[in-house]
Formats: sequence, structure tokens, C-alpha cells
Amino acid sequence: MATLAFGVTVLGAVATGVGVTSALLRFVAAVAAAGAVGALVVVAFFRTSAAGRSAAPESVAGGRWFAWVWAVAAVSLVLLDVLGEPASVTPTIVVAVLAVVVALGCSWRTRWHPVVGLLVLALAGLAPPVVAGRVVGGPDLDIATNALLLHVVAASMWLGVRLTRHGTATQRYRRFSMVCWAVLMFSGAVAALVLVPLTRPFGTALGWLALVDLTAVAALGVVALRRSRFRAGALVSGVETGVLVVTIATVTGLVGSPPARTAFDPVEAFIGYRLPGAPELLNVLVTVRPDLLLGTAAVVAAALYLAGVRRLRRAGRTWSPARSASWVAGCAVVFLATSSGVGAYAPAVFSMHMLAHMAVNMVAPLALVLGAPVTLALRALVPARSGEPAGPHEWLLALIDSPVARLLAHPGLAAVAFGGSYYLLYLTGLFETVIGEHWSRTVLNVVILAIGYQFCWVVAGADAAPRRLPHLGRLGVVFAVMPFHVIFAVLLITRTEAVAGEYYRMLGLPWSVDLVADQQLAGVLSLVLGELMLITTQVVLLVQWYRYDQLAGFRSDPGDDDAAAYRDMLSTLRRSRGG
Repeated sequence: MATLAFGVTVLGAVATGVGVTSALLRFVAAVAAAGAVGALVVVAFFRTSAAGRSAAPESVAGGRWFAWVWAVAAVSLVLLDVLGEPASVTPTIVVAVLAVVVALGCSWRTRWHPVVGLLVLALAGLAPPVVAGRVVGGPDLDIATNALLLHVVAASMWLGVRLTRHGTATQRYRRFSMVCWAVLMFSGAVAALVLVPLTRPFGTALGWLALVDLTAVAALGVVALRRSRFRAGALVSGVETGVLVVTIATVTGLVGSPPARTAFDPVEAFIGYRLPGAPELLNVLVTVRPDLLLGTAAVVAAALYLAGVRRLRRAGRTWSPARSASWVAGCAVVFLATSSGVGAYAPAVFSMHMLAHMAVNMVAPLALVLGAPVTLALRALVPARSGEPAGPHEWLLALIDSPVARLLAHPGLAAVAFGGSYYLLYLTGLFETVIGEHWSRTVLNVVILAIGYQFCWVVAGADAAPRRLPHLGRLGVVFAVMPFHVIFAVLLITRTEAVAGEYYRMLGLPWSVDLVADQQLAGVLSLVLGELMLITTQVVLLVQWYRYDQLAGFRSDPGDDDAAAYRDMLSTLRRSRGG
């Protein structure tokens, strides 16, 4: 396996043209990053004392050594990039900084919350080589980037956990490996379809790398299936580790390879695909462009929610159909805003981007928070018994009572982030910086969804929060935000200079576009949809306030299902604080 991994690395060097030394350093950095990620995953999600089950701090010494190797390899790559291609050094610097931070964080004993924070940073360090890779510079760059991100994350987590050799004989590891394999198979197949020309699949080194990758993933499927049915021996475990190393070597070569196809117009070069024409109603309705990250996440979130409802019903407990409908509707809005014609036109037409922004930032979050997903999860998930590793129930408890959750529940922060984000994004030049790259557009969608969810959760969420204003105070927060949104919309409508005008002019759309008129349409959409959703939020708040006052027995009626959910939430919060 070591020889095969070396051969694949050399093949990757040939495909990328970076030289064997650079290719080997990138391979070492990728394996070390996987080891650091895996050590943190094991500490956070495989150890008995995780998530607050024990007051004793956890040691992440194993991750420390992997992280330092990762940091040294990343710094070495920075020096090579400075000497060779200075223009491409920024992603490598970002990786080096994150690797050093993770290594320093792993150098002392720490509790569960910081370990999860380090894990998030380590996972973020896996992204720059993918989003800056040459292979995602051609047609279908959006799908290719998302597929490779999923591929790298799944392979790194699996290999990292395997390298730690802690808890890999447990049922939890078997389920973990099957999930990783499913993600690897899906993302690998999608990446191969969009990156390798079907007319000459093996005419380039890229095609051979894709073949090796799919073969390795198929072999991992056999190993994972055997592990799920039988107790795996040392041979199977060794083969599993070796094939995972080969997978990492393959994907490292893939992301650095030049694209096998070339974009023929600016629109395809910037956003990854061609548009059927002007954003007329029919074109928007019939166009589909799946977002493998947010679109898939929306589908998975809806499926998990419905699975939780089904588990409750099997246990003889009921759940409000209105809450289920609200959550599914919110997931559907996220899916449509990112994977339908609206999402397809959003990178190229400012008014369509604003429509997607309003849907993801206001419409979807209000529907999602009314679904009470945390309350459902706490009722549907079974707490781990004493002596068993902490499970999803304990992880969720630790998260909702974390210092970060208490900070996010502050109404002042929620109001400033929600109202100020529009000014910061569109009136400072930040939007033109963000809209030009697929990865930054994806990060923008995630951020605006998170900001909208935070605001709606604080003012109208059905889930309990670590801190919460009375209904009148929350109503005041919504009223306070409304004028700022109106002023923003008016500024956008009356602005004579197009937002991100240089970017939109560079696209060279095949139809005539009046950028200022399109911006005015975006301002009208922002004004109408924004105020409509804020008024809807006020109505929801008034209904909640009425129910709170009128149903005097709500918090004491043992037969009321909503009351039980509310009491469950409050009691779990008290228990997690030691009260």
C-alpha cells in the first residue's frame, strides 16, 4: 500500500506539474491534517468523558503531533510556493496558520467545547487546497468544488480516526465508517463525472487519478461492509488504513491537476455553467443547478427531522404537525434558493441574488425556528447510559449550554448582526469581493442563513434559549430592526452606481442588462419581502404571547404535549449547568 500511495503521489506530480518534492509535501500535509482531524474527532465524539459527561479534561496529545507535522509541511509549501508561484501562496499561508493554531491548541489539556472549536478550525484547514486547486478552474467548477470538498472531508475524517486506533472496534465506528464511505462514493462519482471528459476518460493523468480514486473507494466499501457484519482483524484494519492513504494521495493529486475541459465564455469561467437566457419566469422555473452542499444539507435536515418525529410516534409520543410542516417548508426554501433557477441565476444577476438572499436570510429561518428542532432532538434522542460514550443527546446538551450559545442568544448581538449585515455586505465593496468566487459565495450563503436563524431564534424561536427577553422586549427588537432594513432598501433603490458593477460587466452576459435598473429591482424585492417577513415575525410573536398568557396551565399540565416539550428543554438546560 505504501508503494501504491507513492506511485499515486508521483502520478499526481505528473498531473499537476508541481514536481515530486512539492507533491510529496502536499501528500504529507494531507495525511497529517487527517491525523489531526481524526484525533479531535475521537476525543470529541468517541471518548466516554466527552461532551461534559466527565469534569476531567481530555488530552489531545495525539492530535498535537499530527498538527505539528501538518504545520511544518504547510510552512514548507509556503516557501516553495513563494519561490515558484507567488500568486498561489495565499491559500497555503491560510492552511499554515490554521495548522499552527490547531497544533498550539492541542498542546495542552482542554475540555470538550475547545476541542470542538479546534476540530472546526482543522476542518476549515482542509478547504483552501481544494477551493484554490487548478482542477476546479474549468466548467462545472461549482459542482466539482463541492464534490471534492465532501470527498476530502470524508476521507480525512475516516483516515484520521483510523490512525488514532481508539474506538475503531465499536459499533459507533462501524456506523461512522459507513457514513464516510457513502459520502466518498457519492462525491467521488460526481467529481469524476464533471471533471473527466466522457469521450476520452483515460486520455489524461486526471482520468487515471479519478479511476484509482473510485477503485479505492469501492474497496473501502467492501472493507466497511465486512466490518459492519463481522469483527475485523488486523489484516482488514491494515488494508482499510492503506486504502485510505491511497485515497488521500489520489485526491491530493486530483485537486492540483489542470482541468481537462476549458470554459468557452466568461459566464462559464466565473460561475461554472452556462445560463439558458435572460432571467425570465420560464427560464427561472425550468433551470435546475444542484448545490451539493446547501441543497443536500437541506434534504438531509428534513429527513432527519422527520425521522425524529417518527421515532417519537413509535414511542407513543406525539409531535405537532404544524411544527413538522414549518421545518420541512424552511428546508424546501433553502433548497429552492440554492438549487433551483433562483440559485442558478444568483451569481450572475443581482436581483436574483437578492431574492435568494431574502429567502435564505428571512423566509427560511423563520420557518425553521418554528419547527423547534432542538426540542424535537432532545425528546427523540436517547441519553447515553453511564459508562457508555456520550452520544448525540449529550453533544446537543453541551452545545446549547455553551458560552457560544449564550453569546448568540443575546438579543443585541442578533439585532446588530441581522440589521447591520446588509450595510456591511452591499454598501462597503465587500460584496464585489465575495461574489467573484464559488467558495466565497457558498460561505456567504451559510453566513446569511446563520445570521437569519440566530435572529429568528432569539425573537420568535420555539426552542428555549439560554437567555430570552419577554415577549414585549422581543417585539421591540423586531420593531427596532425594521427602519434599518427600510433605509437599506431605499439606499439601494436610489443608488446610481451599481453594486459590484465591475464584476457583472466582466461576466459579459449574452443578453442586455441595465445594472442600475436591476439593482433598483433588487432594492424593491428587499423592501417588500423584508418588511413582509418582519411583519409576519411580529404576528408570530403576538400569537406566541397570546398563547403564553391565555394558556395558564401550559407549564404545569402533565398531559399537554407542548408543555412536555417545553419542560424537557428547561430541565435539560438546568441539568447541563449542574443545577
